[in-house]
Amino acid sequence: MESRRELVAYSKLEAVEMDRRAREVERTALDELRKLLPGTVADQQLSQVHTKLMRMDETLEDLAKRQDIQDRSRSLERDDITWRTFEDISWLLGVL
Repeated sequence: MESRRELVAYSKLEAVEMDRRAREVERTALDELRKLLPGTVADQQLSQVHTKLMRMDETLEDLAKRQDIQDRSRSLERDDITWRTFEDISWLLGVL
């Protein structure tokens, strides 16, 4: 979360580049979180996090299979899915 805030607070990059870097930070954070989750999740909060990550993966897989959209639209949709998942999980964990 802190890395993401630094991008917004201190960057003089163009908006598109800043957005690209924010998605990178979010993807990295989600990957790291996934590694930290135990194989079996008993805690309700962690179970919700696990479910959100699984749904994100399924949605991204479905998006990758679609033939009816252009690459740029696919990229924007992938970024939106990642961003929403990051925001939801951050809220669930009380980071935001």
